[in-house]
Amino acid sequence: MNFELTEEQKIIQETAARFAKQELEPVAAELDQTKNRDILKKNLKKLAELGFMGLNIDAKYGGSEAGTVAFSLAMTELGRACASTTVTTSVTNMVAEVIQSMGTEEQKQKYLPKLCSGEYAAGAFALTETCAGSDPASMRTTAVEDGDYWILNGQKIFITSGEYAGVFVTWAVTDKSAPKGKGISAFLVEPSFPGFSVGKDEHKMGQNGSSTNEIIFEDCKVPKENLLGSLNDGYRIDVSELAGGRIGIGSMALGIGRAAMDFATNYA
Repeated sequence: MNFELTEEQKIIQETAARFAKQELEPVAAELDQTKNRDILKKNLKKLAELGFMGLNIDAKYGGSEAGTVAFSLAMTELGRACASTTVTTSVTNMVAEVIQSMGTEEQKQKYLPKLCSGEYAAGAFALTETCAGSDPASMRTTAVEDGDYWILNGQKIFITSGEYAGVFVTWAVTDKSAPKGKGISAFLVEPSFPGFSVGKDEHKMGQNGSSTNEIIFEDCKVPKENLLGSLNDGYRIDVSELAGGRIGIGSMALGIGRAAMDFATNYA
């Protein structure tokens, strides 16, 4: 096995490092302190133009087809400069990967180009609830079939990019009689859907440039065609696809750690 980086991976790593130094570092502190989302959106749009919003997405949908190693390298370099921008980029990539993996061709064509190009500022992964964090099978959000729609009711918390995401991958219980974890389905929800609203933005110890919101579904009407994957198969989608997101967050954490070491070394 060859452990050397390919030329493409090296270029992506170098591009990310240069972008982090020139574009992210000068505005990172202001973004975190002021929560000026215009700064964040400018960063995200520039990253989309570089192909960083769809690093694992097929080219026919606007992606870069760069692979997981390149994705990890990019998140590490970006993480050295601005965690707020990096976590948003990482989650958007994860959302795109879930849609590519589990979506219908129509869903892929509708949502992936918008995520990869930056037409959508970000994508969001709306899973966590008050009683369903590390145990998502305990979620209480429900979805009931009604004609051509699914009607969602419930609340999600701590949702990255909830304030400005263009599409949300979310989960709801669709069969209350099923064994735990077996009656959950995944959906693609747009913020324009009736009954969708965004709640408070949490204030955190860091990464305040990236919004962390409550998401509220009050008789939210989701078209039937926005069911993601098979009915009652949502828990499997969550478990299988969330692993890719952990790669991005872990890589970002590595970048933060390296930056901290550099600051400490320079100070000493």
